[in-house]
Amino acid sequence: MIRGNMAASPRWKNQLENYESLLKKLNEKRNKGETELRFSRSIIIASDIAEQYFCEKKVEMQYIHGKVVMEAKTAGYEAHEKLLETAVEVKKEELWERIYGKEPVFALEWFLLARFKDVLIAGKPDAVLFQDARPLTVFEYKFSKSGIAYPGHHVQARVYGVLLENMGFDTNNLFYSIVVADPKQRGDRNLQQKVMEAIDENGLEETTLSIENANIYCHKFNREIAEKNLSWAIDYWKKIRDALPTDNPNKCLKCEYQTKCKKS
Repeated sequence: MIRGNMAASPRWKNQLENYESLLKKLNEKRNKGETELRFSRSIIIASDIAEQYFCEKKVEMQYIHGKVVMEAKTAGYEAHEKLLETAVEVKKEELWERIYGKEPVFALEWFLLARFKDVLIAGKPDAVLFQDARPLTVFEYKFSKSGIAYPGHHVQARVYGVLLENMGFDTNNLFYSIVVADPKQRGDRNLQQKVMEAIDENGLEETTLSIENANIYCHKFNREIAEKNLSWAIDYWKKIRDALPTDNPNKCLKCEYQTKCKKS
């Protein structure tokens, strides 16, 4: 899904071919069940990696017992759907064409897929702003009264940066912006516009911006930090180590798996 004007360019074709080749390999792995990852996973997804930094045992419980959808999560899904209401769905070829056009383009919930070391990583950022075929900002929207961007939020955004770079995009000037909005902003169709206006007024730099009922955490993408985050997370999926539980007892008290989880 995108917003922007189209201008054709042939430079995107090789990248698209590589992307589709990975999609084909992913489908083949799924069909054949060829994987050495936990739970017969063919890919590792960015949201799971983020959750590992909250509590790895919880991620494990989700795969063993199934995900328990809490009311807050349901509201979060609905909020993200609201963000997509002004988007236009297009074919892959058109998306890549527009990214390499002259006009800025927002790619909304675009399925990113790339190989990192010897595994496939995938994820859907809420939005990526492109200009002249370069990703400028990855946007992630979270809805919480705390107004805080937690470590896992940063990890998730960094994973998207790695995916974009490994898909062939120039990430030298890439930033990510984590928007933590009050839950009552879930239905605000103007939230994205308010965020962009705040960033445009301030300029793209490392900072924390406050707008009405939301905080915006802007950070420069750091490949080295992102690779460390990914490498630690992948060790669990490759069965190099067991899941690590959180050391914060408050998380356990609120966890939907507290009666099933046995910390080791």
